[in-house]
Amino acid sequence: MRERRDMLELSTFQRDALNELGNIASCHAVTALAEMIGVTIEIAVPKVEVVAIEELQRLIDQDKIVAGILVELEGDLSGYLQVLFPARSAFTLVDMLMGRTNGDTKSIETDMERSALMETGNILASSFCSAIADFFHTTLMPTPPSFAFDMMGAMVENAIIAVAQMQMTDQIILFRCDFKDEKELTIHGYILLFPRFDAVKRILSVLQGMVGDGKR
Repeated sequence: MRERRDMLELSTFQRDALNELGNIASCHAVTALAEMIGVTIEIAVPKVEVVAIEELQRLIDQDKIVAGILVELEGDLSGYLQVLFPARSAFTLVDMLMGRTNGDTKSIETDMERSALMETGNILASSFCSAIADFFHTTLMPTPPSFAFDMMGAMVENAIIAVAQMQMTDQIILFRCDFKDEKELTIHGYILLFPRFDAVKRILSVLQGMVGDGKR
């Protein structure tokens, strides 16, 4: 059984800085996605929260079907990262990627559809990690992803099991991202960062200093 660690509380400065980090990283990720798809994509300011693992399962719609990837992160801020798209958003992405009319995709059945979504998740994860690494002047590299199309509760549970086996963290940084293309098609996504416990403390400590010193 994992040793229980004290939950880290966010100060106002840390929360503001974490929101800024989420905005920077999400914009990098969406820019990479836009280049891949070949369309203009706008992103709303992401909502960022630091939540306890047990609290996460109460915040998500566990019965919602999602497509997503899970990657292990290697480097100074090691851990796991998960990218999830609710089914309707996943279908919209497949339509965009495969040049279909919006609404054509109604399920994820073929290897080509799964491959397209896995590659999308991989690009988002890699760009997201690159932005975070640049922000903290450190290294952070995602390993090859694993893909699944399942209930959100099951997907998150798989990530939690992987984290528990590594005795990594009791807290998760949750980014909720909403973006739309030039045709106003909206895509919703979640990026879940499962860092090691010492990495969470380091992230929040650095953010506290940057915002407290006015270094934006």
